[in-house]
Amino acid sequence: MRVPSVMLLGIASGLSVFGMAIVVPSMSSIAQHYDADFSTVQFIISAYLFGLAIAQPISGFLCDRFGRRPVMLAGFALFSFASLLCALAPSLSLLILARFGQALGVSVGTVTSRAILRDTRDDEKMTEATSYIVAAMGVAPVIAPIIGGLLESSFGYRSTFFVTAAMGLTVLLAMRWRLSETLKNKIPLPNWSDLRSRYTVLLKSNKFVGYTLIYGFQQGAFFAFLAVGAAFFEMHYAMDSKTFGLIWGALALAYVGGATIGGKMTSRVGAEQVMHISLILAMIVGVWLLYVAMLNTPTAAQILIPLILLMLTSGSAMPGAMAGAVRYHPEAAGTAAGLSSSLGLMIGGSFTIVSGAVYSGDFTSIALLMFFACVGGMLCWWLVVSRPIIASAEQS
Repeated sequence: MRVPSVMLLGIASGLSVFGMAIVVPSMSSIAQHYDADFSTVQFIISAYLFGLAIAQPISGFLCDRFGRRPVMLAGFALFSFASLLCALAPSLSLLILARFGQALGVSVGTVTSRAILRDTRDDEKMTEATSYIVAAMGVAPVIAPIIGGLLESSFGYRSTFFVTAAMGLTVLLAMRWRLSETLKNKIPLPNWSDLRSRYTVLLKSNKFVGYTLIYGFQQGAFFAFLAVGAAFFEMHYAMDSKTFGLIWGALALAYVGGATIGGKMTSRVGAEQVMHISLILAMIVGVWLLYVAMLNTPTAAQILIPLILLMLTSGSAMPGAMAGAVRYHPEAAGTAAGLSSSLGLMIGGSFTIVSGAVYSGDFTSIALLMFFACVGGMLCWWLVVSRPIIASAEQS
């Protein structure tokens, strides 16, 4: 059996976030090219996110129905084709539609990679390997705008889509060479009529629901800051976009470092112990951040230190959350990965919406929102480890 390296699976997973973020520096150029207002151009981001949210559950079911390999190959073929269509789109409407197509295709990356890890590794090894996927997904939104900005300034906005097409094609060829089918033949292939029943089983499992909510809440802490961070540091500390870019990079590196540490520690003390410690530390740091935000004139360092530590602790919890959502359902690993990814994205994304709505120039409301995310993660952990209050699929 040929199994892709964890690095290749990480690249395939990270490409979904990379494809979203690489266009951010080109938004103004795209608006000028199509003579459109900026609010309309924003749909190239929202269409992509919407595509990911609705496609991931379907991608997961498809990789249970038809196998990991054909779904992975078909998805990246679609992503590459849609990227070329983005580059050549004669109208903004077609560009938005092509962005939706990009998301439909690349949605297979994270979902199918998690299913492959479940097929080929035991519990602890799966969590450790998942940490590299989390790391790749943490690095992607940092380097994507940098690469996108360089491409746009040198060759125009279309070059960003040609590059994503080339990256998608590279992953497609690598997977075609490295990936053989990992779905065991002894597992019955589900029919389309099974989709609803599989979702029902998953949503009645306290472990699936608990780990998925932890995944969403830990992302929520990250997304709450993402929505207003640049505006806050510019308003209160006169930091320009370049300086904030360094801050953003430090936060992302802390997140990646936390995921790496969490994965390594799993093999030593166990996934559940790492998760428990990470969530407790995240809640403590959340209290610290809220206290600092309530001071009259907190310095930038006073805000940044707990922010970095919060990203570190959230990152260390993510591999266990992502692996836990699929660990207990080997017969539906793809469906579980897809549904948990979609729900986690929606939960995390909702923090961006709420953060933008409540922010009025003061960081206290954002710190409170991030603290709420930390508390939510801890409460959901109790759901995982306590006596099931939702009928578990293991009992079905």
